[in-house]
Amino acid sequence: MPEKTLKKLNTYILPQWKICFFTALIVGLLAHLYKITSWLPNWDSLVFRYDSQNMLALGRWFLPVVCSFSSFYDLPLLNGVVTILFHGLGAVCICRILDVKKKITAGMIGAFIASFPTVTSVMMYNYVADGYGIAFFLSTLAAWYMTKEKPNYIISSLLIALSTGIYQAYLTVTIMLVLLHLADRLIFNSVPVTAILKKAIYMLLSGAFGVALYGVVLKILLGAFSVELLDYQGASATASLSTLDLHASLYAVKETFMSFFFDLSGGLNVYVVLNGFILIFTLGYYVKSIVDNKLYKKPASLLLAVLIGVLLIFGAGALAFINPQVDYHNLMLMGYAVFYLFFLIIYERGMEKTQSRTAVKCWIVLLTAMVLVINQVVIANVSYHKAQMAYEKSYGTLVRIADRIEQTPEAEDCSKLVVIGSLEGSEPYSVNLPPNITGITDGYILRADDETVGQSVLCSALNDYCGKSYEFLSGDQKRTITQRGDIKAMGTWPSADCVAVVDDIIVIKLGTEGEK
Repeated sequence: MPEKTLKKLNTYILPQWKICFFTALIVGLLAHLYKITSWLPNWDSLVFRYDSQNMLALGRWFLPVVCSFSSFYDLPLLNGVVTILFHGLGAVCICRILDVKKKITAGMIGAFIASFPTVTSVMMYNYVADGYGIAFFLSTLAAWYMTKEKPNYIISSLLIALSTGIYQAYLTVTIMLVLLHLADRLIFNSVPVTAILKKAIYMLLSGAFGVALYGVVLKILLGAFSVELLDYQGASATASLSTLDLHASLYAVKETFMSFFFDLSGGLNVYVVLNGFILIFTLGYYVKSIVDNKLYKKPASLLLAVLIGVLLIFGAGALAFINPQVDYHNLMLMGYAVFYLFFLIIYERGMEKTQSRTAVKCWIVLLTAMVLVINQVVIANVSYHKAQMAYEKSYGTLVRIADRIEQTPEAEDCSKLVVIGSLEGSEPYSVNLPPNITGITDGYILRADDETVGQSVLCSALNDYCGKSYEFLSGDQKRTITQRGDIKAMGTWPSADCVAVVDDIIVIKLGTEGEK
């Protein structure tokens, strides 16, 4: 009977796993309730309000499969709750990987993961948020199958392929969790170097096989559906490995690391101060643990500990070694969350000489974690507030543009649209709070047309919000119109002559474009 089955399953769920999951759920709601109970679209949301998520041309061949379960609509509540739930499940996997024993440690991990800034960015792309949440869960599950007492490397490889097939950036989560596990075992469990290296080789082979499997499936599907990879964020160049540049990759890794943790462009702030304290305390405590466990008397162990520490920076930025030219924004940086896990796990690691020292250590970790999580919750809510303001400002402008079109002679009989340029202040796609929260802008969400992925934000918004049924023109047709003398002479929004009808085509000039 279902009752007996559920009761039996419940006996296998440890109390700390329950604490982790439900803490993630509660804190996730505190951080993201603003978003999941409101319609706060960004530019992509206006285009993908309903979309099959067939992003094979971007290498995301498994994305439409996982997104289909919650429909292909951008549903704030459903997609948002699913996203939080799967990040909670991923946090539980992390507890299993680290063999967390204490409920407070588990609670800190759950709360931290659910409110991490990358999750806020994911929420702003709500139409795929549920899929990305599942990708995160699969990436942590892959790491767990690699690190468990009796590893199953085949299942791990399959999970890596599926996670990467949803969104390639989650590969770094698996890499970082594996490195965290190896460092934890080496420093706090004094596992021999030979055992660590043997396991690391199997993990490397499993990961390589998973990535290869992802590539094989992608190639088969591209051929079967006669699709070519788009030149979006370097996807086509990445697949051909034609952009390998070690120097540029190392620079990208360094810049991404520094900008994520120590961005002082807006002055000193709580986020940077917290990161600085956590880094110093974590490094100090791990060095102390190395001394306490006398790893300095084992040169091989000490060297391996240092090597893993260095590899962590490269592991977090692993994608830069595939294509250093890609903009590795916050949406792609969930792997960076693992750096903080080194700090959180200190709560139950190491042996202090006295009870009072143990208490001091635990209170430092707990109180710092609380401040960290609270700050992340604030960052999320401020982000959504900015998103709301940008949407309302953009909606007001959209209505004005629709009115202007209706007032233009002969426009009512036109079904095709050409959008030239973009509104001033619509280009930034990330708000620096810090950190940079991708998917949010302080400006307009009515962005310029993106011909690479074949979308016009303004056209989609006019069709959805103003009852139009326009078809937007791009490519050679758009370039031909743009080069006309009378079009070049048009003013840009909001001038009186920024809308015109040319050959039964509505032309809207928001800014300058292609007028060289």
